[in-house]
Amino acid sequence: MKHMDNTPPPRHKREKLENPVRLAELDPAGTLTRIGIGLHDVYCDIGAGSGIFTIPAAKMTDGTVHALEIDDEMLDVIREKAEAEGLGNIETRKVEDGKFPVGNGEADVALLVTVLHEIGDKPAFLAEAARILKNGARIAVIEFFGAETPMGPPLAHRISREDAVNAMECAGFEFLDSFDLGEDLYCMVF
Repeated sequence: MKHMDNTPPPRHKREKLENPVRLAELDPAGTLTRIGIGLHDVYCDIGAGSGIFTIPAAKMTDGTVHALEIDDEMLDVIREKAEAEGLGNIETRKVEDGKFPVGNGEADVALLVTVLHEIGDKPAFLAEAARILKNGARIAVIEFFGAETPMGPPLAHRISREDAVNAMECAGFEFLDSFDLGEDLYCMVF
């Protein structure tokens, strides 16, 4: 089976996450700047994958960068990248049973990149995200548009911008900003 862009499916999760077209659209450093990561912020990359946002965040803040992930292989990839880049402010943390191994009110900025649509119990997940955020902290959500696009999961697996806003607002988050990332993805900041 081929993807919509006629490339063969990735043989490995890392190849999929680090697809050059996907990386160009996500523009990790530019997106983190727009979200508002600061020089001393504690940052949480919730569902960090292979660290495409974790590594740039660690270069943009001298605060702790928490890479939260359920996949041990991806945590190993992030550790290898951090070591290769000489980044000492990244802490890789395994998420188990829906609990984030980060203290209450610790994070200034959190990011969910194509994670929210994968979550069954969004209220519990977002309550856990709220728990780790400081008062006045920002959380950003990046998801695929709720319409057919060149890249991304089937339509039935996507979460529309409106449904994402509703889920976030029901969890007590206040909408701040929204912008598009290319023709496949949107970003919203709360």
